[in-house]
Amino acid sequence: MRVNKFFLAALLGTTCFMTTAAEINLQQEVKIAAKNWFADIKNRRVVYEGPVLVTQGQLRLNADELSASSPSKEEDRILIAKGKPATFKQKQEDGTVTTASAQEIHFNINQRLLTLIGTAKVEQNGSMNSADKIVYDLNKQQYRAFSNENEQVTTVIRPDNLPKQPAPKKQDADPEQP
Repeated sequence: MRVNKFFLAALLGTTCFMTTAAEINLQQEVKIAAKNWFADIKNRRVVYEGPVLVTQGQLRLNADELSASSPSKEEDRILIAKGKPATFKQKQEDGTVTTASAQEIHFNINQRLLTLIGTAKVEQNGSMNSADKIVYDLNKQQYRAFSNENEQVTTVIRPDNLPKQPAPKKQDADPEQP
């Protein structure tokens, strides 16, 4: 029974990671597909090796590796998705789609802190933030982006009055035609 409780805790932890947007996802099953799976019962750690695909409702997480650890009740429960890049995509309640990608995506379940590390990027409604590291505090609903020594944080804001898809280019008239 102890083993089953650990796996359930790992999956519930994954579910918490998925709740960064639409609350409706909480009522839907979490499905994890991976090439390999490893559980270290003694150290309370589960590792899925890839490719790994996690789905829950309108959410998709792709990674090369996904690990969940919960050392003890007092220590923070952590999920780490690694990839080249690891990607996260979720349709919000209002129909917009949020995507995020990074070399590593960390989620501290206890603190509700989402951290994108290494070529981090978040996109929504045509706007985009990119940085070496992006931290999102779900409790405070605050973002913070950090650059490395050689680069800068980049933000692209799409004006509300622009169409979501670029208009098709008109073909130029053939100069040979009268």
